[in-house]
Amino acid sequence: MKNYTIIEGDVEKDKEAILSLVHRNLSVAYSAQRYDWNHKQCPYGKALCWLAKYESTGSFVGSASLFPRRLMINEKPVLAGVIGDFSIDKSHRGYGPAIELLREILSAVGAPGYDLLYETPNERSSPVFFRIGYKEVGRVRVYIKPLKLVSLPKELLPKYLRSRGVLKIIDSCNDLLSKEKRVKDRFSHPFDMPSSFDERFDVLWEKASKQFRVVGERSSRFLNWRYTRSYAYYRILCILDDKNELGGYMVYRVKDNICYVDDMLFLPSDYLSDLLLARFILLQRKEGIGAIRIRYLGNSSIQKKLKTFNFIGVDDNTRLLLYADDLPNQSYLLDETNWYFFAGDMDI
Repeated sequence: MKNYTIIEGDVEKDKEAILSLVHRNLSVAYSAQRYDWNHKQCPYGKALCWLAKYESTGSFVGSASLFPRRLMINEKPVLAGVIGDFSIDKSHRGYGPAIELLREILSAVGAPGYDLLYETPNERSSPVFFRIGYKEVGRVRVYIKPLKLVSLPKELLPKYLRSRGVLKIIDSCNDLLSKEKRVKDRFSHPFDMPSSFDERFDVLWEKASKQFRVVGERSSRFLNWRYTRSYAYYRILCILDDKNELGGYMVYRVKDNICYVDDMLFLPSDYLSDLLLARFILLQRKEGIGAIRIRYLGNSSIQKKLKTFNFIGVDDNTRLLLYADDLPNQSYLLDETNWYFFAGDMDI
């Protein structure tokens, strides 16, 4: 049996060792700049990290980091942790370092101030998290709105949808049935595309957060770190209400001609949210985007709204899992309808 020692690392001193493990085992483009942004610049503090050392050689064969996040639960701030950069060398998988790493991370709950941990593993890695005590909140769903399928790379489409003629017919039908062209703005609300998140977003967050029982903080400080200073290029679209204050926003990025919406937040107004969604979709149509993709888990009101705009909901292979010391007395945390959870809330 192989013997391992789990040690708590240091995000500064062990940077090269962690990056080496990530590059060997994870199929992500992970630069030193992205590492610093993710591990050291989050407004809630630096990440914690652990390494698995193989005693026979003294080499590091696994690593995992715990990134801080702030949730609002029943309108009270709670420090949560998200495990990321979880990597194990192939020759050591199945021998125990993965479980040992995760169990060591669980000891962080309560000790340094973490109240709970949440995770969004895929189907393959979910059993590991169940084994150490995580519970399932629900499955993340993907909502897709085709706009111009003919413009998408063929490899992204099923084989039976790769005929240009068929795609043109589908695109024409989607265009005719689109709700976004029928939404009317009776008061000519202005829209804005700021390059960063200012104090208006704090006012919106204060008003809108009360709609949800469990929601990740969306202050301007966090949003600027998460999106404006991110390694990826994000855009922001906002709508202003009749008092010229922020009524809602959407944050998105474009890759391979697909628009990925990673976050959105509205005041509790169907009228404003419909206007923003309609303007957003029309903007993507104008820019020739092939499809819009939104990953979401939570309150059914968002799901219903997306469906009215002809988004198609499909199952994802991603689950939202939760670990806390006192879950039996906080069972509402395992009810997905109490959550407001988007791609931007996941591990980065």
